[in-house]
Amino acid sequence: MGKDVVVTVQTDKEKYTVNEPVLISLKVLNCSADPIRLRFNSAQRYDFVVYRDGKEVWRWSSGRVFAMALGSLLLKPKEEKEYAEVFNTSGMAAGNYKLVGIIMSSPQLKANCMFRINDS
Repeated sequence: MGKDVVVTVQTDKEKYTVNEPVLISLKVLNCSADPIRLRFNSAQRYDFVVYRDGKEVWRWSSGRVFAMALGSLLLKPKEEKEYAEVFNTSGMAAGNYKLVGIIMSSPQLKANCMFRINDS
């Protein structure tokens, strides 16, 4: 797919305090003039993972069950699909965090960004 598909992930802000929700979004954009079909091996279309100091501290899909059914998503030329979730910072330590957004297609498409949690 190369440059035909652009994946971005972002938070609604760069800095948060403990217990403040982080609004996260993952976008996949078809930049080409042709339709593109993303193929999936399960009903899961996306995932979000948060890391601190290289260690995973949160995964959106953890504890969730997804049907094991093949599927696909057709993106028309210049069409964008967005997925959004909330990451709860309760219990997280102050510091820098890395957010990785994953489109669970085969092959997977990923993007990442950084955010910070400050002491209250």
